[in-house]
Amino acid sequence: MKKFVNDTAKFVPEFMKGIALANPDLLDFNEEFQMITRKGGAQSGKASVGQGRGPGHDPAHAMAVGPGMLTGACQGAVSAAPPVDACYETIKACASDAGVLVLVNNYQGDRMAWDMATEMATAEGINARQFWINDDVAVEDSLYTVGRRGVAGNFFVIKACGVAPRQGQGPASRADTGATPNAGVGTTTSSVTGTAGSGSAISGQSKASDAT
Repeated sequence: MKKFVNDTAKFVPEFMKGIALANPDLLDFNEEFQMITRKGGAQSGKASVGQGRGPGHDPAHAMAVGPGMLTGACQGAVSAAPPVDACYETIKACASDAGVLVLVNNYQGDRMAWDMATEMATAEGINARQFWINDDVAVEDSLYTVGRRGVAGNFFVIKACGVAPRQGQGPASRADTGATPNAGVGTTTSSVTGTAGSGSAISGQSKASDAT
């Protein structure tokens, strides 16, 4: 499929800027970190939700920022994880006084970048926790991945974690909410099926309540 691209080196920031310009009342764009955030930022008293990885998986993740969805998202190069500094700045931009839940698709580059960014944020006193999305049952025992990847089930997790948060609900509670769709959606190359296993991983733990 042919596409109109002004400059391949500037494709990602131009694409993201276009999203923000088309929704000026809803979104802000930070070109330096290739980050889109919800206008007005995080809501006081409610844990926010952030995410990000490489573009080319549209509408994820920049187009999933908005009310009842993500508070913010950053993007790397096409199909590549965002750099650590972009992930770190996204966590800071999204964090509310109740904390921030970081949704991480289970790919090696994303895990490395978000792990370092989350560690930097928590060192500054931000209540940041991770939820690893890993709904792809096709590669559970693959030698070439870090386990089941996060694919189409990502959007069910975004919506479950982002919609109608309760006042005072922290990131661990948000992660518990996301565990149900992550476990119940198994995505393969040809179908979407239910799975019996948990499939969730929070900061290396099996349950959100155990996250540190």
